[in-house]
Amino acid sequence: MLGDLFDPFAFAVGMVGLINPCGFALLPAYLGYFLGLDDGEDAKKSTVIALNRAQRVGLAMSAGFLFVFGLLGLVFAGTIGGLQSSGVLPRITIVVGAALIVLSFAMFRGFEPTLKLPKLNKGGEDRSLFSMFVFGISYGLASLTCTIGPFLVAIGVSAAGPSDTSFAERLGSFVSYALGMGLLATVLTLAVGFGKKGIVNRFKQLLPKINKFSAAILIVVGVYMILYGIWTIQILDFDRVGGPTPWINSIVATAEGWQASLATWIGADVNFFGRQTARTSIMGIAFLVINVALAIAGFFAQRSAKSEPKELINQA
Repeated sequence: MLGDLFDPFAFAVGMVGLINPCGFALLPAYLGYFLGLDDGEDAKKSTVIALNRAQRVGLAMSAGFLFVFGLLGLVFAGTIGGLQSSGVLPRITIVVGAALIVLSFAMFRGFEPTLKLPKLNKGGEDRSLFSMFVFGISYGLASLTCTIGPFLVAIGVSAAGPSDTSFAERLGSFVSYALGMGLLATVLTLAVGFGKKGIVNRFKQLLPKINKFSAAILIVVGVYMILYGIWTIQILDFDRVGGPTPWINSIVATAEGWQASLATWIGADVNFFGRQTARTSIMGIAFLVINVALAIAGFFAQRSAKSEPKELINQA
């Protein structure tokens, strides 16, 4: 069922996962390049054409995210429950949490994680949709180095759910994570297309602060990952250890309560033109309407731009 392929919590974590210290610092520069802002090409075009181009960039990147996490889902959705119940996934979570703490201290001392991407073509000048798609794949893979902690929590929460959780529901966690990344990436790309060079320059000015802020966030995430891994192991070994440590259980319960509240809020029904409709549906409808409208407006703007030289020649 299509409803099984959407996990509100994984979707929310995916949106957060896009903004990570390993890749986000380079995102403005790459978006500027793909949108033609680095050579002034886009500045000569109308706002509608700029937004239309931004739309194509965002959707192509989103397709790359979906490819990465959809493939991971197809490979691991059927086995991740076993990894969780056997204690493998919780131990991976602890190791990742410790690595994130080490990374955060290195960042406080001046280390700046960079996103190393392969050349998008031999000459490095390709702005095709395929290159944007490849960038989305590269960014999605690289982002896991810094966001694998929250990612494992999102997927682990689903895997630790009821024993009758279907393959589709588990696959949906991976897909939803990619959709969250894709939605925010498209919104940011449209913002860059609308603001043009100004917003890219502002991003660059904020990068030093973003690095420090990301380091602080990584400490919190790393500590929680370690505690969550320990808590899970204690739950799995309940008969021997007598249950989780009270203070760890309190922290995890609080965090899971926040997560549940977030998922409930995102998936809750609201009054939408007199009908009770889920917020996720409204977001999807709004996203679809905006993109269809931009595609239509961009088509006519491109036609108008192409006809202008002919009209000037005829007038001459």
